[in-house]
This record gives sequence, C-alpha cells and structure tokens, in this order.
Amino acid sequence: MLFNSIDYFVFLPLVALVYFLTPVRYRWGWLLVASYYFYMFWNPWYIFLIIGSTIIDYLAAIQIADAQSKQRKKTFLWISIAANLGLLFTFKYFNFFGGQIESLLQSMGAELSYSLYLDILLPVGISFYTFQTMAYTIDVYRGFTKPERHLGKYALYVTFFPQLVAGPIERSRNLLKQFHFDYRFEYTRVVEGLRLILWGIFKKIVIADRLGMFVNKVYMTPDAYEGIVVWTASIFFLFQIYCDFSGYTDIAIGSARVLGVKLSKNFDNRIYVVTSFNKFWRGWHITLTSWFRDYVYFPLAQYNRSMHWLIAAGVFTFILNGMWHGAEWTFLIWGGLNGLFIAGETYLQTPKQRFYERFKVPPGVRQAVGFAVAFGLANLSIIFFRAFNVQDAWTLIKNSFSFAPIQLHQTVVLVNLLEFCLSVGLIIFMDVLHLQMKGQRIDQWLGRQKAWQRWVFYIFIFHCLLYLGVPQQSQFIYFEF
Repeated sequence: MLFNSIDYFVFLPLVALVYFLTPVRYRWGWLLVASYYFYMFWNPWYIFLIIGSTIIDYLAAIQIADAQSKQRKKTFLWISIAANLGLLFTFKYFNFFGGQIESLLQSMGAELSYSLYLDILLPVGISFYTFQTMAYTIDVYRGFTKPERHLGKYALYVTFFPQLVAGPIERSRNLLKQFHFDYRFEYTRVVEGLRLILWGIFKKIVIADRLGMFVNKVYMTPDAYEGIVVWTASIFFLFQIYCDFSGYTDIAIGSARVLGVKLSKNFDNRIYVVTSFNKFWRGWHITLTSWFRDYVYFPLAQYNRSMHWLIAAGVFTFILNGMWHGAEWTFLIWGGLNGLFIAGETYLQTPKQRFYERFKVPPGVRQAVGFAVAFGLANLSIIFFRAFNVQDAWTLIKNSFSFAPIQLHQTVVLVNLLEFCLSVGLIIFMDVLHLQMKGQRIDQWLGRQKAWQRWVFYIFIFHCLLYLGVPQQSQFIYFEF
C-alpha cells in the first residue's frame, strides 16, 4: 500500500478512528492487526517471514537476558543474527552471488546443468525490519535495553505500519517503550501529524516525481546525452531522491504522530547544502547511518585505534552500506566511493586547515570551496546509485566531461522549457522554505506562524498538488531496498 495512494488515505483515518475508540488496553492489538493488513496488502504470503523473524528474535532476546553464562548469551545472539542475515541473503543477495559464481564457472569452461538463480520476489521492507530486529537483540546482549516480554507489543515494534516498509529504522529504546503508553486523542498532535503528511506528499508527487521525468529520460538512454545534460540529471536526481525519501519519512512520522507515536528524525532539512561529506552523512538517512556506525564501525574500531585502520574500517562500513541498498555492483561502488571521499577528507583535514590559516582564506571562501567539492563529488557518485549497471554509469561519467554548445538547449527542451523552469523553481521554493524553518520540522514551523499565514500555505500546497502533481502514481524509491 503506497503512502501516495487513495487506499492509504482511506486506511489511515480508519485506523486512527478505531484506535481512539478502542479501550486503551487493547489498542496495541488493533495497531498490530492494521500493520499486518498493511503489509499483506502488498503480498499476503510474505507476512509469514515477518512473523517468523519476530518469534525468533523475541525468544532469542529473552534467552539472552535470562542466560547465566556469556557463552549462552552469544549463542542466542548469533542465532538471531544468522536468522536475519539468512533472510536477507536468501531473498536479496543469493541471486547476485549465484550469478557471479555462475559467470566465473562458465568463463572457466564449466557447463552447469542447473541455474544458480532463485525465482523469488524481494519482500518489500525486508532490509529495514531485519536491521531493526537485529539491533534489538544486539542491544539486549549489550545490556542497553531489556527484553520485551509481551509478544504482541514486540510484534508491533517490528511491524508498526508507518515505518515498516522504508523506516526510519527504530531502536527498541525509542519505539518499543512507546507502545506501553496510554495515548489520548489530542487535536494539536493530530494537526501536527497532518501537516507533516501534507508536506511529505508535496515533496513526493510535486517535486520528486516531476524531477524524475527528466532523470528517467537521461538514464534510460545514457549514450544520447553529454556534459551539462548529464550533470543536470545528476543534480536533479540528488534532489529527487531527497524529496522522495524524506517525503516518505515525513508521511511516516506524521502518520505515527496522529496515533501519538514519535518516530526518529531521518533527514536534515538542507542536507544538499553541505560543506563536507562527513556533514552530509550526519544528516542523510540518519537511522541507517547510525546503525552502521554503532553495529559495524564502532566494533571494528575497537580492534585498532590507528588512523589507517579506522579509515579502512570506515570505507568497509560504507561498502556494506552500499550493499544494503541492493545486490548490484553499482551500489557497492557508490558506497565505496563515499567511504573513500570521507577518508580523503580525514587525511586532508590537517593540511587543508594549515593551508587556510597560512594564506588567511576567509571563512566564506572556505565554505564555498567545501560546498563545491562535496556537492560535485556527491553528484558524481550518485550516478552509480541511479544507473542501471556499471557500464551505463561509466558512459554517463565519461559523457559528463564532454561539452558542446547544443547541450544547454538540449537540457531545457528534454522535458520542455516550462517543465524545466518549474522543476528548478520548486527546488528553490523548497530551499527557501527550509532556510526559513532554521532546522525545525514543517509542523513545528507552521505552528509558530499566524493562522492566516498557515491557511495561505495550506491553500498554496493544495493547489500545487492539484495542478502540479504528477498524475502517474509511482512507488517510493526506497521501496526497492
């Protein structure tokens, strides 16, 4: 069930209405039923994967907490990790590695009597809920949280529908404990949630899907475009994926807010205005980045504190981050590039600072240089993320450094001049608004405005949705992961 569908706009009010009419002690049960229905709307059979993962991690966490020996704790921890990674490997990575092995054997002259491919559909949201449940059992093992003894509420933590399919990836110490609260209907809280939902829908169907029309044309035929057209498509895609994913997150946070639940922040407002890759990744997909930091990078960093080891561990962590997004070489390269860019920043930080101080470079110039480098490298690496394969990515990168006078005209007519100007104008509008918000969420910022200003904003957004929204319904980009 897509957040930008009529089905969801019927589903959410119905869930909220029944939720607040249900006696407090049974509300968790209604939310669990609604969450299971939400997931089964896509594919009923894959609900058994979530149920299986839920039961394994529920029992493993209790055994870890009750175990008297460290070895027994480790045993059940690894059972949980193996079960979750086994699900991920089978459904997401088996065909990738099987294809690589098959190609290698065929290149060596081997004749295979069977295929190493599984004819299975990737379960939507599997990368998110497996990471969430793994974090839970690891935190129980580390003593950061206590195991949830109520199976129903733990199942709700795993399947809570606003964030089930594409996050935020919640930690148990934030989300799980909230299902023990007795929420009452609060008009102000519901309005805040609806504001977030409205803003998220605007970013998705007015900005992201409109930018996608330009981006898709370039990436479908990478040989046909060069220079400024490729760079424009790359920049547009950076904004498209931001608006698409942060738009989804706004709808998720807003939906949960209507029900009284607070989900974690996942994006900074002006993440595309950065002066370093470190700052970019501190504000981009925050819950995933912090997951890899806490459960991959920090454990690796404990083995050796030397700079070379820490940088190698960081690059490896980003390669895994790229692999999490998909079983394709393009994602591995994208992750590795981002890791290398951050490693380069770390190595050059001291000499860069000395250079600035020696030549008394003004702060404004430093920020401008930092932005130009970070934004340029981000747009270069994002080509691998969006391209269908490595060959297409290399073609686009090679073509991006080829310039011809016709390219500016080719860029603006690719979707027609009006659409191009409208896309640029929408990006500027969003950035100006984010600048005015000064780090606040849209619901918080609107709450501080006068009533007439809020209604002018609502009317403007509704008109944009009505007249500028892309009519073709498209799923959110991160549903693929």
